[in-house]
Amino acid sequence: MPHRYGSTVVFEHGGLVGKMDLNFIVGGPQGGGIETAGLLAVRALAAQGLEVFADREYHSNIKGKHSYSHIRASEKRIRSIKYPVDFLGALDVETLATHYHELKREGMLVHGTGLSRKQLTKIPSMDIHRMERLKADLENIGDTVEELDEWLERGGMTVLALPFAEIISDEAEQSPPMIERVMNTALTTTLLRAAGIPLKTVVEAIEALFKEKEEVKTLNISVATAVSKSLDETAGGKRLKIAPNIPQPAEKGKRMLVAGNDAVAVGKLVGGLRLQTYYPITPAADESFVIEQHSVLLDSDDKTLGSPIVIQAEDEISAICMAIGGALTGVRSATCTSGPGFSLMVEGIGWAGNNEVPVVITYYQRGGPSTGLPTRHSQSDLLFSLNAGHGEFSRIVLASGDHEEAMNDAIKCMNYAEKYQVPVIHLLDKGIANCVTTVRPSLVKEIVRGKRDASGQDYRRFALADDQISPRAYLGESLMWYTGDEHDEAGHISEDPQTRRMMYEKRMGKREKILKETPDEDKAVLFGEQDYEDLIITWGITTGAAVDAIPELASKGYRAAVLQLRMMDPFPSDHVAGILSKAENLISIEANYLGQLAELVKWKCGADVRKRVLKYTGRLITQDEVVHAFDRIKSGETRIVLSGGE
Repeated sequence: MPHRYGSTVVFEHGGLVGKMDLNFIVGGPQGGGIETAGLLAVRALAAQGLEVFADREYHSNIKGKHSYSHIRASEKRIRSIKYPVDFLGALDVETLATHYHELKREGMLVHGTGLSRKQLTKIPSMDIHRMERLKADLENIGDTVEELDEWLERGGMTVLALPFAEIISDEAEQSPPMIERVMNTALTTTLLRAAGIPLKTVVEAIEALFKEKEEVKTLNISVATAVSKSLDETAGGKRLKIAPNIPQPAEKGKRMLVAGNDAVAVGKLVGGLRLQTYYPITPAADESFVIEQHSVLLDSDDKTLGSPIVIQAEDEISAICMAIGGALTGVRSATCTSGPGFSLMVEGIGWAGNNEVPVVITYYQRGGPSTGLPTRHSQSDLLFSLNAGHGEFSRIVLASGDHEEAMNDAIKCMNYAEKYQVPVIHLLDKGIANCVTTVRPSLVKEIVRGKRDASGQDYRRFALADDQISPRAYLGESLMWYTGDEHDEAGHISEDPQTRRMMYEKRMGKREKILKETPDEDKAVLFGEQDYEDLIITWGITTGAAVDAIPELASKGYRAAVLQLRMMDPFPSDHVAGILSKAENLISIEANYLGQLAELVKWKCGADVRKRVLKYTGRLITQDEVVHAFDRIKSGETRIVLSGGE
């Protein structure tokens, strides 16, 4: 804890890092280097041996609106963020106005002295509704940043208003135009050093971040060094004694630092992807950009396997149709999209279902309907993904709950698509797509290509079989027909009622086979107490917040477990019902209005999950929200709507 002696701030016994569970927010104007600041902090914390989880929040405009990264670091694995935060770093007034109330009582605020005399209620970029709430909040605080600083200090926070511009100019010898460009590094270095991260680690993170930009790397190192040097000198009436360095934890083996988009791209490449189609849409497009950067695939002996082809189509209709065409030729094909794009793909998905095409659609949910919240989180497309396309046909909908699962599920989805000859929807959310975390991937190594027939003799593409799976030949290997109409075994159009029945049952009969052969860990995963009284049912990125909350719930005397549902279609009703039957109380936690997972469980298992914790603001559900909501549920509430985060 910081202790105050006059105008000096002294940190003892490791300062704010004693509990080794830290939350940082660093914010500023979009386009002002906030993403780089967040990545620098994440890299430095990970390089120090800590586990990290970072959420990036940004508006759907190019430049100017408020953007921030919320970064959590711990010695133990973490899968969520939580409030309040230990450190808040602000590049502009809007960050202060937006996040000051999220700072912990013993926390630290860092900003440049250039902000001190600016007014909090005159922020042109701030949403008018947010400004109205801010003015009401500031009635007893004051209108300027300086007054806010004083109010925070009276409340037990530490405020460091540092002359970053002077430090960068004098120590790093930079002129005014360049000062603004490196202010993010100055701010982030201060936060990291105050938390006990050695300057050496910060420099290593800068070197990794700018390894291909020598001049930029040199500049940022000089700024970080200058700022670090100044921290134990008098600045703005306060002096910061650097916290003792965080000790390097025991060797943890190889880890990857990835966003969800990166994880899926890696999984697809490892799994043998050869054709990726897409139309640019947030938050899906980054996945294709990563695949584009890896133009050559190598095996374990560094021998060239081939090159994935990435095509930016003119729209999502073309993207799904191109991917289907690629799959028919025998290459592993996938496309990626978000809600509006998936809406356009629906007819193509139905065609793939009718023709038993093994194509993968990676579906990143975001806030809807329509354009909705293009850059914000949601879990509101679950029921849509299950029912997209008229008529009935078999599909697989597999939902990942974290980055490591997303990486492996990308491989599994291609395996399942070819094994069962169905379209597979890999269901993710914006939280997984854009959050960055440390993982230790143990990748799926088996590649399953499914039943084959390349004989070319009397080939029937849709031949009836006891296991509902016809041997597959690729275009050019045999004579075959494909049509959007109902068809016979050869693929010829047919409206004969008996043929219709046999083809329909062949396609739909795959569902039982899929459920029988899919391992339980791909259906659902149970965390926490095995002798549970309360069972939290959740999915996607929200799983992390619920699982992280288990120890705190246990400390309160609750016997709680978390059930993460993964296989959404075909739904493993018997398997899930067995788990549900052991609980006295069922609580769903998810990021939508209806409680779509709870509705699905009721539909498939007959279990009425009446207690629902929901959030649809576009922000992640956090660990602290799960704990507080659970307390309210146990007190008798049945529907709780969360609204934390900015």
